[in-house]
Amino acid sequence: MSRRFDIFRASYLKAAIPLMAIGLLAGCVSSTPRDSYVVFFERDSVTLSDAGQEVVRQAAKAAHNMNARHIYVLGSAGKMGDPDVLHELATTRALAVVEVLEIDGVDPKIISKDKFPLKDIDDSRLALRRVSIKIAK
Repeated sequence: MSRRFDIFRASYLKAAIPLMAIGLLAGCVSSTPRDSYVVFFERDSVTLSDAGQEVVRQAAKAAHNMNARHIYVLGSAGKMGDPDVLHELATTRALAVVEVLEIDGVDPKIISKDKFPLKDIDDSRLALRRVSIKIAK
């Protein structure tokens, strides 16, 4: 009988620990709204991942909850390469984010998009594949 209980307990713990971890992570996701969000893209991609779409949805929800007056969407593609191609990549990434914000009910009149202003190569490495969302109350 004791052996069966030990096996049951070991199986229970193997299942319970991942569930507890998921619960803790979910708590992080559903924390109070903040005024800035960052969406990362795959290298040379303009397609939002599922995780990226979820971040944009959280930003839209926060904008609604805060009665946002303005939302700034800043796209980035870095500094290394053809400036025209990088500008187009950054702009298209920002547009992908704006589309999801609008689908989630954010008024297009309060959204402005631009490319992320990079100052040096370190910023470029950090901002290579991101779009930043800033919500103004």
